[in-house]
Amino acid sequence: MGFQKELKAHFGSGRRNNIGFTLNAGGTMILNFKVTGTDTATNKYFNLRNEAMKVQIRNNVLATITEINGVALKTPITLGTATANVWSSGIEWSSIKVEADQDDTSFEVYAS
Repeated sequence: MGFQKELKAHFGSGRRNNIGFTLNAGGTMILNFKVTGTDTATNKYFNLRNEAMKVQIRNNVLATITEINGVALKTPITLGTATANVWSSGIEWSSIKVEADQDDTSFEVYAS
């Protein structure tokens, strides 16, 4: 069982998906990796059926992650714009909430 967990941590869940969307200033989007569903104006579903082990977020202006797994962060994580924001080790996220800090913030999110 430990070896399988190591493989998932290295290669991801075996499923992957990417979703793009745009938010206005102050707008939020919950990105659901584990649960399946139909996209709405405030929720996007990656349908991985497992926690995301690898997440990459590209955004065109500064934005933040305000929640992980339904728990509000004491200090939001700033998403920079110069390069992709990548988490590829030590995460098991069932969902995150991103927030646009400025108008017309475009996001492209890859998860596996």
